[in-house]
Amino acid sequence: MSSQARTDLTRRLKDFDEIMTARDTVCPANAGRPAQKKGAALIRSAVVMLAASFEGYIEEVFDAAVDLIHANETEADRKTLKKDTSGSLNNASVFKVNRLFFNLGLPWIMQHRDVRWQKFTNAKVQETLGKLVTARNSIAHGGSKTVSKLTAKKWKGCVERLADRIDVIVSDHVQSQTGNRPW
Repeated sequence: MSSQARTDLTRRLKDFDEIMTARDTVCPANAGRPAQKKGAALIRSAVVMLAASFEGYIEEVFDAAVDLIHANETEADRKTLKKDTSGSLNNASVFKVNRLFFNLGLPWIMQHRDVRWQKFTNAKVQETLGKLVTARNSIAHGGSKTVSKLTAKKWKGCVERLADRIDVIVSDHVQSQTGNRPW
């Protein structure tokens, strides 16, 4: 079972897919280099959407864990904690994700032994997320970052797998703190 945050990420990633489909309409296969330049803006848009979708996932899964782990605290206190932590994330870089989950007693989540998969080491996961966030920042702030269609699709696959792993890690942590498996 997945968290609601993971379900929401799947829904958000449909926007990424839609943008990539629009790119293929503007720039069909074998269109040649001049036509491919027309599709570059759509790929950049998809990259920004992908990074924002992952950031939204991280914020939502953190907020859900806060509500479960600190269920005995007032709603106002939990709301303040979320506002001061996930509410000011502003990019889901490795450093910021680690820093965010420290607040739940889950240090170095991005270095967790389960943040890896076949042919994708933990270091590669962190490097890939770093490249996605760097590209997003460059694009969103007026840089001329070029991203290939293949790279954007690989980044999407990484985000999906990473969210699956984080879902399990956070669920395990909530269970260790509360005795109940949340999802």
